[in-house]
Amino acid sequence: MRSSRRIARSCSCRQLIESIETYFLSGMIRYRIAILDGFRAIAILTVMFFHFFSRWTPPLNNVSLYPYGSKYDYFGFGYYGVTFFFIISGFVIFFTLDNTTYFASFWKKRMIRLVPSIIMASLLTFIVLVLFDNAYLFPGSHEARNFLPSWTFITPEFFNRFSRLDFGYIDGSYWSLWPEIQFYFLSSIIFYLNKKKFVRNFVLLSFLLIITDHLFMNVIDPTGNGTLSRAAVNYKLWIHDIFNLVSYLAFFSMGVLFYLLFKNKNNGIKISFSTILCSAVLLICTFYNTSLQVIIFYCMMYLLFLCFIYYPRLLAVFENKLLVNIGICSYFLYLIHQNLGVFLINKLGPYFSPVSVVFTLLLFVILIWLSRLYTEKIDKPVTRSLKKMVVIKD
Repeated sequence: MRSSRRIARSCSCRQLIESIETYFLSGMIRYRIAILDGFRAIAILTVMFFHFFSRWTPPLNNVSLYPYGSKYDYFGFGYYGVTFFFIISGFVIFFTLDNTTYFASFWKKRMIRLVPSIIMASLLTFIVLVLFDNAYLFPGSHEARNFLPSWTFITPEFFNRFSRLDFGYIDGSYWSLWPEIQFYFLSSIIFYLNKKKFVRNFVLLSFLLIITDHLFMNVIDPTGNGTLSRAAVNYKLWIHDIFNLVSYLAFFSMGVLFYLLFKNKNNGIKISFSTILCSAVLLICTFYNTSLQVIIFYCMMYLLFLCFIYYPRLLAVFENKLLVNIGICSYFLYLIHQNLGVFLINKLGPYFSPVSVVFTLLLFVILIWLSRLYTEKIDKPVTRSLKKMVVIKD
């Protein structure tokens, strides 16, 4: 074990990542990969608990779509699983950028990763709900036009500004993919313009965008007649409501900083004062105008990442095989779980009365199994085939 640790410390960052990807280095490195997949598993499970017990019941919905009503409405916090995904994404995308030489190669990899699954998941949701959702629990899942924003990842609000059609998503969960795409675009542009100063430039620009958004949305009065008031109205209409990355940018930035800490630690580089200062500023941004309960959730996420970087042995539970497998298939699971899952709970749950919750727990298992099966039998072969077809220069 000591020799393995010495090997891990002596590896360059690229060698380290290659070793991680091939899964052949020491148990320490394997441990970290498992932890990251464990994080994904926790994120998707909390989101699923939110959607299966809290999202579709009053006060968040006019009527309860669950056969058990609000009886198990204890999972409102599960919404913040999406926030955890954003932090993880910040880490992983910097990880990917740092080991991809060309801008085009980065985007080819991202599209191969994202597009096949969104097409498959949205088609599955559309077909099942068109055939069986006679009560129109999810009207958006019945409209073929909603494939446009779903497959392009672009918010329906963008298309609605230029069309009389009422666009939406096939599944409302897809909303979080649009901030992700915006983050990919912003981070990749900044990275390939100046790789050495990426973190500084990205964090500074993020902070500038966050401050600008705050001024236009909270300081400048949009009801006035001045130039700034008109600018505030246009900003909200065309920027804030459509290009909504800024609302989540601090969390992506935290993920970027966590990767920097991870990289520096494995290369024996000390943390600079500017990194500490940037981290403190971003922490303040994520905590600003937020309740104490939410701050506690954010702190838990940050502490998990710090343990992942500096004390991975404390997170042994995240190496659990079940959690790792859930993390591996978390993307497809995220895409199919909400509308399909709630529809099935609404229609089939009553047959398990008075313990309808048993069906919901069984549904967790079914959806996880289905997502894992898809990932292994369809997604991975398709990804390999597409990578052979598309020339990717690393």
